[in-house]
Amino acid sequence: MSLPTWYKRRREIALKLLKEARPARYGPDIDLDSYKLEAIKREPIASLRDLPELRIARSVGIREDEQYRSGTYLQYDNDVIYLKLAGEVLPKGLVVDNLVEAIRKYEWLRRFWFRACPLNLDKYTTFVGAHETAGAFIWCKREVHVEQPVQACLFMGTERMAQVPHNIIILEPGSSLHVITGCAVSPRRSRAAHVACTEIYVGENAELTWTMIHNWRPDTHVRPRMGALVEKGGTLMVNYALLSSVRSIQFYPTVVLLGEGARAGFRNLMLALGRSMIDAGSAIIFNARETRGEIVSRAVVKDEADLRMRGRLWGRKPGAKGHVECGALLLSSKAKAYAYPSLQSDVKDVELTHEAAVGRIAEEELFYLMSRGLEQDEAVALLSKGFLDTDIPGLPTELSIEIRRIISATIEHVL
Repeated sequence: MSLPTWYKRRREIALKLLKEARPARYGPDIDLDSYKLEAIKREPIASLRDLPELRIARSVGIREDEQYRSGTYLQYDNDVIYLKLAGEVLPKGLVVDNLVEAIRKYEWLRRFWFRACPLNLDKYTTFVGAHETAGAFIWCKREVHVEQPVQACLFMGTERMAQVPHNIIILEPGSSLHVITGCAVSPRRSRAAHVACTEIYVGENAELTWTMIHNWRPDTHVRPRMGALVEKGGTLMVNYALLSSVRSIQFYPTVVLLGEGARAGFRNLMLALGRSMIDAGSAIIFNARETRGEIVSRAVVKDEADLRMRGRLWGRKPGAKGHVECGALLLSSKAKAYAYPSLQSDVKDVELTHEAAVGRIAEEELFYLMSRGLEQDEAVALLSKGFLDTDIPGLPTELSIEIRRIISATIEHVL
């Protein structure tokens, strides 16, 4: 089945816009023309155990046994090589597909294509609109409650490759779902770029928890884009963990709370290592009455890493309440961290607050642990784990345990 006419026309528009697209407001600009979009065709696999770099996939929360998972989407470079289709093994009312294939099946998807995340936001968003070849389409139908998470893995294994996924997640009214996305690069590759766009639509009284775990390489540039719309009584929780060094990463996901009583929350947990350049932002726009939102960012910064944390709350309707918290723990004299909380209110009866802290490990804490028999490196690792061990609300018990274990093991390995 060929792609619909509307989709082809919009791709043509994106290609034209790309010629004059503006760079991102934050983070270093990257030359996308220096990366290739085509790679060796990756053939489908029968099982996740057939993935050559399985160990790397495990490090970002992907389970090859698929235990405690409701479905799986695996994209290798720009090819979908493993997918459990709806109606075969997934719960009734849950659809997991390749977005490009879903566009062929569902004409109504045209209403969601770059609606939550504007096509002309910056050159990276436009680049996705012009060159997307695949992406996860996850659709949870009305009143469907999926207990175990859907897992999606975006893996890169080709030299000088640009991976360009476009993901759309739709929760109809009254539904609930957890999605865990793991992104990683093969250790055998020296250069890569990940340029992505994820659009999320949370219906009335629906609940979505989206957890991302990133494990990149020191020569990888990452530009994920995300926009979300949350209707009346809906809840969106976004959890993010960066567990490796990266050449540069810049993101600024934005959630618009459209309906009364809607809620959103961000938890960003980051290890800034090596010479990583990290610009991590989050924004919540309170566009309806009695809405709630929270942004919590915590990072351990080591070596010569440079970290910028941004959090924006914009109150546009009465009764909105929000809080921003930014914290960074510096472990070397050359590490840098900056916090930029931003609060804006257009109306009265809005309560927005913020706090930020950047500093080093207190000498008395380190001395106390060493006096109890720990070596200095062991004490630093223990304090770092405690600093990043913030509550991640909304996760199933099994998934929460998995994420804590992955973060703990990574800290012990790299610190």
